[in-house]
Amino acid sequence: MNGYGFRQVARMEWIKLSSVRSTWWLTVATVLSMAATGVGVGLGYRSHTPVATTAQILNNSLSGAILAQLFLGVLGVLLVTGEYGTGQIRSTFAAVPQRRTVLAAKAAVCGGAALAVGMTGTSAGYLGGQLAIRGTAIPTASLGDPAVLRAVLLTGGYLAATALIGVGVGALVRHSGAAIGTLFALMFVPTIVVGLFGEHGVVVGRFMPLLMLLNSVAVLSPGSGLFTGWVSVLLMYGYAAVAIGCGGVLLRSRDA
Repeated sequence: MNGYGFRQVARMEWIKLSSVRSTWWLTVATVLSMAATGVGVGLGYRSHTPVATTAQILNNSLSGAILAQLFLGVLGVLLVTGEYGTGQIRSTFAAVPQRRTVLAAKAAVCGGAALAVGMTGTSAGYLGGQLAIRGTAIPTASLGDPAVLRAVLLTGGYLAATALIGVGVGALVRHSGAAIGTLFALMFVPTIVVGLFGEHGVVVGRFMPLLMLLNSVAVLSPGSGLFTGWVSVLLMYGYAAVAIGCGGVLLRSRDA
């Protein structure tokens, strides 16, 4: 056993995360996708008839999270699978034999970084939409409105949860391509299947990430039959905890 504590391991994981070029590309892509969506939505509504509502502008300005969640999910995946691909994971486990400590440190570092990026992205989406409608009759969405602030903050929290799910999936699958494919399937396929059942699928659909995002989290008011934004985001973190927990179990039982 060595003398590495959790803080030291987390510091090492931060160095790994921040030194990889893909981290910065995914970070920039997350913020730009949110900002571009916000601006595009605002510009599209400038000449819209009838005049758009506050809810329409805000809800659609935050819809860039559909793409942003994948960028941050991939960030979480690569934090784990990147080391398996290069073989560096053997050196990591040689230095820190406590594998669960390594996974916990990866989750903590990735979660913190993704939360900061997610909040920056949702703020960019919100501001982009608001700036694009300046000078029109469209009502603004003020952050002084608790419902508006809640949507912006919870969307950022949701995005961070997808990164943590990516960490868990990466630990379970270990291969970058397969893990990313699994993540995409988890985020989209269940929603498509539930959608085939129409209104009857809401009972199950309210547990699906994409439906929670578009109808409960990144909106002023949740859709009928769906969980509140807070509950939906907590569910996402619950999914992340399960994925990371399962990944931790397999991490101890499999060879590096």
